[in-house]
Amino acid sequence: MAGGAFLCYNKHVAANDTLGDYTMKKANAGISLLICILMLIHVLYEVISFVVFFYNPVVTKVLGYVLVAAIVAHAGLSMAIVFGRHDSKTITYKALNIRTLLQRIFAGLMCVLIPLHIFAFKLLSKSVGTVFFSLFLLIMVIFYWSVFSHVALSFTNALVSLGWLGDMKKKKVADIIIWILCFLMFLAASFIITMTQWKMFNG
Repeated sequence: MAGGAFLCYNKHVAANDTLGDYTMKKANAGISLLICILMLIHVLYEVISFVVFFYNPVVTKVLGYVLVAAIVAHAGLSMAIVFGRHDSKTITYKALNIRTLLQRIFAGLMCVLIPLHIFAFKLLSKSVGTVFFSLFLLIMVIFYWSVFSHVALSFTNALVSLGWLGDMKKKKVADIIIWILCFLMFLAASFIITMTQWKMFNG
């Protein structure tokens, strides 16, 4: 039922889109897919760095800057599509609304927590021995949860919007695969990174 609703929604939107709408949505889907891939690479690099104790700040900064730029562009296009072109009025299916709502909630949470993630090392070093140290580690776990939840919810939608995935059966399989991958990476990031940071600052 949800797959049928998703197909009907996309056909409805495609039939009513102007060339400008279509181009904006394609561009936004491309940026969304790029963000998903970069996020997975960025967190995977962090996990590997904490495992082997080899960290190259240049790699992290370059990935970080590209990610932030892509996120700003994605957020701007998303708001233009939803509010500027009133795209929100065309969303009429409950199943789609729930997924879209969760995407936006996790995206908002992620954006709010990004500054804390960027300055995590400084914040942790200044809060050693206080309750805020454990609080910051918990916030980082919530950050990773929001990142991987957003990626899992957005990845196949971006593929559909780009026209690279049209079969709903294949989409469901792809959804399962990406959810499993994101869940495993969330566990790895939450455990390996936070535990290593705890040991780094607390001996």
